[in-house]
Amino acid sequence: MNRREVIQTLGLTSAHVMFPSILSGFLMRCSKPEKEKYSTLFFNQQEYQIVKQVIDILIPSTSTKSASEANVQDFLDEVFAKCLTEDQQTLVREGIGRLQSEFTEADDKQAFLAEADQKAYEQDENYAFLKTIKQYTLVGFFTSQEGETKASNYVKFPGDYQGEIQLDENTLNYGETSLRFYL
Repeated sequence: MNRREVIQTLGLTSAHVMFPSILSGFLMRCSKPEKEKYSTLFFNQQEYQIVKQVIDILIPSTSTKSASEANVQDFLDEVFAKCLTEDQQTLVREGIGRLQSEFTEADDKQAFLAEADQKAYEQDENYAFLKTIKQYTLVGFFTSQEGETKASNYVKFPGDYQGEIQLDENTLNYGETSLRFYL
């Protein structure tokens, strides 16, 4: 498999058979009040710290928690360890290695990341991994309790209560999720 094919398939990770179980495990850990120490599966400690800084620039702390406060880096670690092929893992590792040296030297990290993002969307193979990190950061954050209840348009009880209503094909079903994983 050549590099171009690997880059094109990075977005297909969510179709991997392990993805639903990883997402479910992440959601279960988010609901636990006590935080247990997470041991990484894919990232080494330096990569883990860089990823935390990057995702906090992507989703900073505002009236809601930042991405790292919602433990999205743990979600990324599991997805990359369990769902990526060896070629895809190599591509991500190489990208994070390049990012690590450039990112730590940058004076304005947000401007650096914006420039790297622009390069990724201009099909620069050296920064293609960044799209994958961004996509799964969004999936991880907006499926966490923080993202689901505080950052999105969460409505615990949608609409006013109406005891008896006529049902037809146009009646809204709030049991279906509106969350889409279009990557």
